[in-house]
Amino acid sequence: MSKKSGIIKEGILVTIASLLILAVAFMLYFLIFMVFESFANQDGSYGFVSPLRVGYGIIWLGLCLIVYRTTVYDWLKAGVLTASLTTFMVGIGVQLYESPIVVGLVLFLVAATSAFLLHRTNQKWYHYYAIAISIIAALFYL
Repeated sequence: MSKKSGIIKEGILVTIASLLILAVAFMLYFLIFMVFESFANQDGSYGFVSPLRVGYGIIWLGLCLIVYRTTVYDWLKAGVLTASLTTFMVGIGVQLYESPIVVGLVLFLVAATSAFLLHRTNQKWYHYYAIAISIIAALFYL
């Protein structure tokens, strides 16, 4: 296999994995939200939404750190990175929707920190591509 076809294959695998894991992450959030709405929302205040939204993003970031320490395929790790960053950025972004400048700064800081950590651990190019996918997905959602 030539180097060019290997790069294309890796890019396609990361894109597909990212989109699939991202879809699973948001469907899982919806299911958890529905459970909380049924059982923890007796007064109709939806007070559980803020902690659930941000907590869910933090849990995904923790999951991402765990996955990066395993021996699964790197393109799968990049897919989990996309879902993790997107769920976190969307959770924070929706919480701070009244301050779009702060949301933009948070998105930038999350992406920059992720890129820095990837650089420190000498990850392949498609991990950075995963960050780009997550930024695009978060911007579409917000």
